[in-house]
Parts: sequence; C-alpha cells; structure tokens
Amino acid sequence: MKRILHLSDLHLGQDPVGQVHLFESLVEAVRALSVDLVVFTGDVFDSSTLPAEQACDEFLALLSRIRREVGEVPALVLPGNHDRRDAGLVAPFDGALFAALAARARTQPNLTVLGGHVPFLAHRVTVPGLAAHVVAYDSTYLPRGLLSAGGVLRQEDLLEVGEQLLPFAGDGLPLLFLVHHHLVPTPVTDTGTIDVSRKSPLTRFLVRHVLPELVAFGDHEELTMTAMGAGTALSTLHSLGRPVVVLHGHKHYPTARLLKGLEPGDGDVLLLAAGSCGTSEAWQSAPHSEAPRLWPSFNVVELDGEVLRARSVAFPPARDGRTPAVVKPRPLAVVRQVGLAWDVARPEPLPPPPEPTLTLNEAVLRLVPSQRHLDRLDVVTTRRVDGGQAEYQELVEGPPGARLEEVRVGGVPLEDVAAPATLQLPDGREVSYRLSGGVCASLDAAAQEYGVGWAYEWVGLLNRYRCALTRLRVGLGPVDPARQRPFASATDLTTGKERVVELQRDDAQRSYVVELRDCPARTLLRVTWPLAPRPG
Repeated sequence: MKRILHLSDLHLGQDPVGQVHLFESLVEAVRALSVDLVVFTGDVFDSSTLPAEQACDEFLALLSRIRREVGEVPALVLPGNHDRRDAGLVAPFDGALFAALAARARTQPNLTVLGGHVPFLAHRVTVPGLAAHVVAYDSTYLPRGLLSAGGVLRQEDLLEVGEQLLPFAGDGLPLLFLVHHHLVPTPVTDTGTIDVSRKSPLTRFLVRHVLPELVAFGDHEELTMTAMGAGTALSTLHSLGRPVVVLHGHKHYPTARLLKGLEPGDGDVLLLAAGSCGTSEAWQSAPHSEAPRLWPSFNVVELDGEVLRARSVAFPPARDGRTPAVVKPRPLAVVRQVGLAWDVARPEPLPPPPEPTLTLNEAVLRLVPSQRHLDRLDVVTTRRVDGGQAEYQELVEGPPGARLEEVRVGGVPLEDVAAPATLQLPDGREVSYRLSGGVCASLDAAAQEYGVGWAYEWVGLLNRYRCALTRLRVGLGPVDPARQRPFASATDLTTGKERVVELQRDDAQRSYVVELRDCPARTLLRVTWPLAPRPG
C-alpha cells in the first residue's frame, strides 16, 4: 500500500502569530502517519508580496518538521493563486516568490517545486515506487488581468502530457493529476461573495456595489475563481485511457466527486479536494456573516492494490501543549479500480458517534411587523441551550440596519446592539431578544437589501455541538402560508451538503416546527419561505 499526504492552502503569512500554534497542531496531527509522498496543491503562501527569503525559510522549516514525523519522502509543491498575486486576487501575475522557492528547492533532497516553466503548464513527474502516473499542472498562469483568483487549464498542455503517456497504454495504472484550482464547483463556497472586509472603503464599495452592476454576480467568488477550460480539461482527462484521480485545493472544503465516463474507452475521474491546512475556514451564510469556522484539515489518500481510500483529517487550530491534539478523520471515498472505472466500494464502517454534548438546543421565533423598518419584519426570539456548556456562543445576523433590542439573559436586560452580534447563552437559562428589521417582508425589500432577483427569506438555528435534540419553532405571523408555503432544510457545514427535512405544522400554537434528534455538530436548520410582492 502507498499512502499520499495531500496538503493544500497553507496560506503561510496570513496570520503569523496564530499560525505558529496552528502549525504545531498540524505537525502533531501527522505524527502517527507513515506516508510515501507529500503533495502541496498550491497557496503555499498567502501573498506573492511576502519577503521571499523569510517566506521560503518558514515553508522549508515547516516541511522539515512534517518530514521528521512522516518520513524523508518525496514532496511535490504546486503554486496557487495566492502564490502569484497579492492576497490571491489583485495585482498583476507575479512569479518571483514561487521562483525563489523553486531555486531553494534545488538544494533540498527529494523536493520538487513545480510551476516554474510558464508559459508551459503541465509536467509528468516520476515518483519511484508509486503505482500510478503523476501529472502536475500549474493552473495559476494568468499573464493578463489585474483581478482574478481563477486560472487556466489549457488543452494543448493536457494533450502534450497525454502523448507522453501513450507508450504506457495498457499498463492499467491510474493517473494522479495534481492541480490547484477546482474543476467543478464546491458546495457552499460556490455562492460565496468575495471577501473584501479587510480592504479599503473604496475597494469594498467597488466590489460590492459597482462590479455587480457591470458583471452579473461579479462580487461572487465563483466567477473569478474557476479555472478557464475546466470543462474541456475534464473531457480530456476522461479520454486518456485510464482512471484518473484529481487532487486539488483552492476552495478550503474537503469534498469528493466521481465523474463517470460514458463512452467506450473513457476513464472515470475521481475529484478529491483538500481543505485548508493553514487556516480556519469561515462558513459564510451571508455577505456580512461571521459564522463559525471549520477546523483546518488535510487529506490522506491510500493506494492499496486496486482499492483507493481517501479521508479528510481535521485538527484543532491550536493546542494546549499538555494533551495530544484530537484529530477528526472523515471518509471521503472508497473506490475499486475495475479497468478504466472507479467502482464505489462498500465504505468502511464509521466509528460510533460521540455522546451528545448538549441535551437541548431550541429556538422559538415569531415574525411580527417591524417597529422601526418599513417593509421588514422583526424576529422575536427565545433561545435555550441545555447540557454541558457553561456558555454557548450565538451569532445573530440580519440585513443591514438590523438591531438586537429587548435583550434579556435569564431575565436580566442587556444593552441594544447592531447586528451581526454575538450573544453568550448560559447553560439552562432562557435568552430572549427582538431582532429589529431581522428579515425582509417582500420581494421589493429583498431586492433592495440582497440584490435584484432574491426570491426567498429564511430564519435558522445553528447547532454548534452534537445535540440530543435540536428544535426550531417558527411562527410566521404576517407571512401567508397558503401563498408562501414554507419548507425546511438541514445543512452540514462540514461538507456543504444540504437536504430537505420534514417541517411539521402546529396549528395549536400557529407555528411550524423542525426537529433533529442526535443532531451533528455544525448543522444549520433553516425554515425558508418564498417572498411575495409588496401589497398594493
């Protein structure tokens, strides 16, 4: 069996203080692993403007620490958009930092830094002992444009390496395709907006207000992050006459996709995305969200004869130094190679889930006409969390101008504050508040606050920890359920998967209820309804 440690999106230099502790956790998380190959699929650095000597020193020192734990094995490093642009998004393409890393790598044993041969982008890499062909692709080459986090997958480069594989036709080995950018959209992040919260007021205004008027969804990441030519690249990968595994990063969410070939001679393409091993990724439900963060993670890919297993391993962004860091492995894929196909194998049984941390997580919400905002509704809320947590941190969000009013914790009034805001919910005590102007009341209001074409409004309950019973009760008040039929969903914020769940109608209390028993951590329950035009 051969084992590959797939690391991506270190973003070294983004948070020099916090990353000291995060990388300590990363090194400890890989300590028990024995691997045959280490792969970094881009965004080694957070910005191309970092001082080259210091940035390279820090990366090589971290790689040395990782190798001391997993073995002095070959390491392959690809560039990402952050390695070639300021903050990964702005300023012209700049290869100087990554070229400096490539120069340093030539003095290091078993270290290959790729992406130094632009404008030629694809390279076949020989990895001794690995029962697979390896192709590394530099998708970050964008010689024109001052604004993009995307890249390119050029057909001629793929055809050239395909020609290099022709002498090995019929050997039955899979192709391991290493690239930074995603080839298909990633759940949750495909609707995310460009984060300009740390930019100047002028930049924030241009991205959030001017750009969408010029280019539809111009303020959304997917428009600037997708690699040009990804669809053509997928078709070419299918045509190479062998099953393909794509290892990539870029979107900071560990996911897996299997794309089946449909014509004779097509190989299946298994897409394995790694999360970020250098940041704690925020799940953003709205442009102004400060929602909980996912743990950093890496992937482990095992090639065991005809069987491929992939899992994501999450680890805490910091550790106390006294006890081992708790890691959380999660299966991504178990497939068996059958000719050119990846057949989904029976997954290994999961360990039993941990005992619930909470016994109850409940939100009771009532929508009422707003006291302060025309064409909005207030959300009168009562919250209760029982079991295990001294305090539960609750993020309360709303449209611009929304405020938390009439806040009471255990009957004690607190000061009004603007949303988004964080409340501390004490264990076993009720917290109540009114979110003034918390939701839009009509299509017209939503168009003004969220953008033209917005068709729905929702309220939700985020379950941060595993809970025996999570319950969301919503009284829709002025919303007409006959014309605006509500529905409920549950979103796993770790994977991005969203599913419909049953919404029960409680006529006695004139409300709707959604419940999940043994609710996993980081689950978002939502009650959503279609908006109607403003009356009159």
